[in-house]
Amino acid sequence: MIDFFNFNILITPYIIGMVYTIGAIVVPFVIIYYFKKYKLKINSAKYRFYIFIVFIFMEIFWRIFCEFFMVYFKIFLTLNQ
Repeated sequence: MIDFFNFNILITPYIIGMVYTIGAIVVPFVIIYYFKKYKLKINSAKYRFYIFIVFIFMEIFWRIFCEFFMVYFKIFLTLNQ
């Protein structure tokens, strides 16, 4: 418990894992929201393909974004050992 209050144990890497999971679930809803906001026809095959491509790129970007922070904290932990 003392290590926690002296910041010798980091909780952020665990939080980033949870944030990634929540974000991966929320991304499809955000994509559909913006397609509906700009009144694009989701029923069209062309727009469904666009939604699929945007979904893939958003999920990859989200994964890279979270991995960046995980690597940053792992470097920090390695340097402090």
